[in-house]
Amino acid sequence: CYRVRGELLKHGGRGRRSTWDSLSRPGRDQCAHTLPEFGKHSVQEECLALNALRPLFVSLKTLRERRTTQGTTDGHTQQEEREEEREEGREEEEESPFSRYSTVDLDKDLVDWAQPLAWQVGHLGERYDAWVHQPVDRPIRLFGNAFLEANTKTSWYWVPVFWLPIIFYFSWHCFVTLAQDSPQVSLTPDFSIPVHKYMFPLLFALGWFLWSFLEYSIHRFIFHMTPPGHNYYLITIHFLLHGQHHKSPYDGSRLVFPPALAAVITGGLYMALLRVIPGVLGDCVFVGALCGYVVYDMIHYYLHYGSPKRGSYLYNMKAWHVKHHFEHQRAGFGISTTFWDHPFNTVIPKERF
Repeated sequence: CYRVRGELLKHGGRGRRSTWDSLSRPGRDQCAHTLPEFGKHSVQEECLALNALRPLFVSLKTLRERRTTQGTTDGHTQQEEREEEREEGREEEEESPFSRYSTVDLDKDLVDWAQPLAWQVGHLGERYDAWVHQPVDRPIRLFGNAFLEANTKTSWYWVPVFWLPIIFYFSWHCFVTLAQDSPQVSLTPDFSIPVHKYMFPLLFALGWFLWSFLEYSIHRFIFHMTPPGHNYYLITIHFLLHGQHHKSPYDGSRLVFPPALAAVITGGLYMALLRVIPGVLGDCVFVGALCGYVVYDMIHYYLHYGSPKRGSYLYNMKAWHVKHHFEHQRAGFGISTTFWDHPFNTVIPKERF
């Protein structure tokens, strides 16, 4: 007999009811009945416990139904019943994307988990792509140096703490400048259009829209590139940028981008944008894109650790992102929106989930 509550509490964590997305409907019904404390722990913690206990749930459900309809188990030997229950348990296991967590055999794994992984993964060569897409539920140490390692980890709240003051300042600066200067946009040498201060929300929205495309493009073409097996350095860079997130998708310290590194990249993108859209107009578009980035980072964290309301937009995005991690790593690249997946034909197929 399993101590269900004890097994869940052993992991710790907080409430995540959207773990239901990983279970079939019969599994959900039985778990709700058997686990009254379900929903008080993080997604991966619940799934690890549920995957271990699911055969028991199916067994209880099967026996209860048989007792209700027949009152006895006539016509079945105990051995036959056990075989049927194990078969049903395997079917339930296959339906859950979380069952794709890989167990780490420290003696047989391709890397030494006792050592920093950053300098090991490049030696995997052609085996790297398959290895990195076998998710595990354990922390990853990238560097042996404590300072470097610490700088690869970021608590989610540092993103708004760092970026929101900059967004507020740029927004105020853009609005005031538009109100005072009324810049002109020249369409021809003899014709120009004044840009009123009330155009700021439209320019802001344009920047946010451009960010959504950049979000999709970076995720698909950079984060999900397949580095050549012979290139040690590209494999290492890919693992540091995104591969480590797919290897350990619920490492809460690496779900958002470190602000210091993000600031360097953002500064380069800002200078490039000003070459295309100079002056205050470029600032307006930039601040909209920057706000889009912050919302994206917060949504990404929430999709992993949040508990959205059933049927809500974020609930559907959470199910979408879970599929991306555990079933369709080559599709579903949108994080804050699925908009760009449609024209680029990377929509995750509709299927039972």
